[in-house]
Amino acid sequence: MGNNQERVHSGFEIEVNAPYSLNYLIYVQNIYLNSKNQDKDTPLFPYLDSSKWGMLDGEFEQTYNEVWEETLNNNNNSGMYDHNGILDFDKALFQKLFEDNETGFYGYSESVKSFLAWWDEIYGKIALEGVFDDDRMNKIYRELSDSINADKRLKIDLIYDRAFLTGQSENSWYAVLPIEDVFRYKHRPEVISNLVKCCDVN
Repeated sequence: MGNNQERVHSGFEIEVNAPYSLNYLIYVQNIYLNSKNQDKDTPLFPYLDSSKWGMLDGEFEQTYNEVWEETLNNNNNSGMYDHNGILDFDKALFQKLFEDNETGFYGYSESVKSFLAWWDEIYGKIALEGVFDDDRMNKIYRELSDSINADKRLKIDLIYDRAFLTGQSENSWYAVLPIEDVFRYKHRPEVISNLVKCCDVN
């Protein structure tokens, strides 16, 4: 999905992306959590058998946090980092979530194929474009522009599910937002408050 920008006379802008890198990490996170909670009545998406993928065991969550933080920094620092092909281009980073052997190499390859088969189709990344109708992201933009008087751009990276294994992902003029927070009206005051905090105008 390309960049979506909104602008008003104040000069404040938002740039919204749905990055391959962060959404792949959410995909792998959910696979891992499902494998640890197989008796759960409502599994996360995707629910699939990863038992032969060689995902890290024991140190997965610590490694996941390290990979997540590095990926966040890469996305925050460069608008050119994330692209279709990033999972091959920066394979060494994402493959850290898998064992350093043939099984892990196979598992990483399978996880990328599985992710892209969904994400690159109309029911994956493209479906997130529904966020940009007048009743959702545009309303968030208008509410933000009432509180922010700066000629700057707030970058928002959308993820399809919550980052359950990591903490808050807000930095100066950069935020990661689960699409659930855009679609559910009751979350909007908290979403606006968190996004305003990202926009330190000092």
